Amino acid sequence: MNQDAYSHVARIGKAIGNGNRLELLELMAQAEQSVEDMARMAGMGVTSVSSHLQVLKNAGLVRTRRDGVRIYYRLAGPEVAALFVSMKDVAAQFLPAPIPAESATEAGNSCEAVPLIRTVDETRDAFMLDVRPAHEYLAGHYPGALSIPLGELAARMDELPRDRRVIVYCRGEFCLLARDAARLMRTQGIDAWAMDEGVLEWRAGGSVDLTATA
Repeated sequence: MNQDAYSHVARIGKAIGNGNRLELLELMAQAEQSVEDMARMAGMGVTSVSSHLQVLKNAGLVRTRRDGVRIYYRLAGPEVAALFVSMKDVAAQFLPAPIPAESATEAGNSCEAVPLIRTVDETRDAFMLDVRPAHEYLAGHYPGALSIPLGELAARMDELPRDRRVIVYCRGEFCLLARDAARLMRTQGIDAWAMDEGVLEWRAGGSVDLTATA
């Protein structure tokens, strides 16, 4: 048996065998990100994020670009997103406990259950809303989707239709931005549904031709 070959492949497993690093991969599936921006969005220290990113880079899973004093990271390819999604699917099928659907904080604040759209096939004729940060939207989004970052949503409700179902999406299945947005919109009488998949899954599977805005 070729133990060297097994060990070589196992480097990938070691690199992604950490929840914080998976969260960083999800962020990089949205757009090229700086260390500082990822630290802020993930609620982690810059030093910690840099350390995790170095592990991912050493495993060949991410690429870098320097712009002045800032270093930007991106996924090495859509195969990395596909690896994450495959792990997620295996976990959902075989782990003895189900993957938590929402955080305790979200569950405690929930006034009502948010209806979910499971797959992109169910989005036909719906109004699509992207609630990720603007730079992630510009890097790739559902064709024709409107961009309203979650923090701006309360002030921009008048931009949303009242006579159509609005489907909200965000970074991926584990991202809570879409559910938070849909819950807020439903309090204003808007027929809002949250997408149970997002850009991570679309990059992995190619089911959506993500549009980039120059």
